[in-house]
Amino acid sequence: MSSPQRFGVRNSVNVWRRSLLIYAALMVLSMIATRFQIVAPLALTSGIQPITRAFLVGASNLSKAYDTLVKERDLSSRLAVLQKQNDVLRQQNELFQREVSRLRQVTQVMATQAPSVVGIAQVTEVDPSPLLSRLTINKGASAGLRQRMPVTVPAGLVGQVVEVSSNNAVVLALSDPESRVGVTLARNKGGRGLAFGSPPDRLKAQFSLGVNVKPGDVLVTSSLGGVFPVGIKVGTVEKVFPIGPNDVNQTVLVKPTVDVNLVEDVTVLGGL
Repeated sequence: MSSPQRFGVRNSVNVWRRSLLIYAALMVLSMIATRFQIVAPLALTSGIQPITRAFLVGASNLSKAYDTLVKERDLSSRLAVLQKQNDVLRQQNELFQREVSRLRQVTQVMATQAPSVVGIAQVTEVDPSPLLSRLTINKGASAGLRQRMPVTVPAGLVGQVVEVSSNNAVVLALSDPESRVGVTLARNKGGRGLAFGSPPDRLKAQFSLGVNVKPGDVLVTSSLGGVFPVGIKVGTVEKVFPIGPNDVNQTVLVKPTVDVNLVEDVTVLGGL
């Protein structure tokens, strides 16, 4: 074999040898890469798991807290709206109940005292003077009120109208020193008398000596004076004063049936 032929054979052998070595090297690297994959140690993953769990729990709790906060804010807004609506309904109910009470009062007065009712009015002011007993009401001439009209409540007589303006009126209560009202003993016991105001909160009534009046007797209006309907309660006798040798009448102390300081609504009757 000539030299050139030998050289060509040798080169071919060398090429195949190198190819085999490269192939073997790649095989070894592949085996190493497959065998020795990078996997986190078990101890490391075990240590990280609690932290990861805590983080996830914290994030979940934070999300729930946010949702709760939003819901509570919405509920607070709705509650505020409902409270306002409830306040309005409560006020309307109070007005309705008061109107029902006023209508019931008028009905009761018409049935037990007098049918000629002009209207019902609210007391807006009470005279603070201990020597006077007068009320201001929120109805006047525009509502048909006139002087000398009787003013009452279901429990008994309050007084009479003495001053009238367009939208207000002044009521002279029974205990005022200028007040005068004819009275008689209730339950058909008879005996006419005259009661007048005795400040700050009582009446004095005078009867003839022949009238058998005693503490506990109830006095009602009589026809004397022609101002008030007959039979409306005025008050209860508290005391009978001693009769002097020159007295022609006997005097009694009377507690009014109606405390004008507690009255809120009054009924005005038509004049006789």
